Amino acid sequence: MALPYDLYVRYLATTGLVDLVEVNQVLLGARLFSITQNELDEAWTLIHRSLAKGVVYQIENKCYGPDFMRNMNALEVGDMWLAHPQFCDKSMPDILKLVNDIHQDSGMRVTLQALLMKKVNLTEITRILSIKFSALLKEKHVDIYSRFFFNPCRMTRKDWKAYLGRCDGQEKRIYFTALTESVDILKTELELPTSISVSDSLQWLMTKSFLKARAFINIETPEAGKEAREWIDQVVKLTDKYEKYRSGDQNDFAKSLQMEFEFINDTFDPPDIEVASEIAEKNKVDG
Repeated sequence: MALPYDLYVRYLATTGLVDLVEVNQVLLGARLFSITQNELDEAWTLIHRSLAKGVVYQIENKCYGPDFMRNMNALEVGDMWLAHPQFCDKSMPDILKLVNDIHQDSGMRVTLQALLMKKVNLTEITRILSIKFSALLKEKHVDIYSRFFFNPCRMTRKDWKAYLGRCDGQEKRIYFTALTESVDILKTELELPTSISVSDSLQWLMTKSFLKARAFINIETPEAGKEAREWIDQVVKLTDKYEKYRSGDQNDFAKSLQMEFEFINDTFDPPDIEVASEIAEKNKVDG
């Protein structure tokens, strides 16, 4: 089964971790689910299949040669290695510190993960997190988190089904919303600013109510008849509201269109006389 943090597991393997207990302790610190021995073996299988024996030796013995980082980049884990003293990029430890802070804030973590599931762009996600959680994150922080700790692109529907089975409470509800609803509905669930179309929402409710009414009408019992009448009443009420909102939208459009014409006061100049004569002469010749 694929995991949204497969790349992070691969990175842990490149640090020489082979003990499942140790790996799961690291994952727990990052608020990630534990993995199985098979999942850890898959990471090591990829390493052995992709790298030369000399590079695997460097991993196992923690003695790194000049070709090590090139191979880590090929495995897509180079960024994480830039925080190690041997290959230290001066900015990377501070970047990873802020990335790791995301793990400790459950609200920000779930919000970030849900927005990634809807493929909201990094700029928008960074803006949302900065406003809602007063986070000091920049796009590079969100980018690293999305690649190593929560990459929805690695997941199939089957993988999500298994993954959701391990979630509970609010997380499961929000992830399920992200997988099944629009981004606007998800933002509402996350208590983020959004714009909802009233007419579209009414249309959805009206359709659902109609289907309920039709289902109960086909059940010939007194209780079903009562339910059917109540749902029919809802359909009638929602239809009335929907038509009012839709006609209101059309009226607003008509008014704005009328205003466009009312503000066109420029007069059109008549065609040039000489040009008109030339066209007339040409038409005579062609005729």
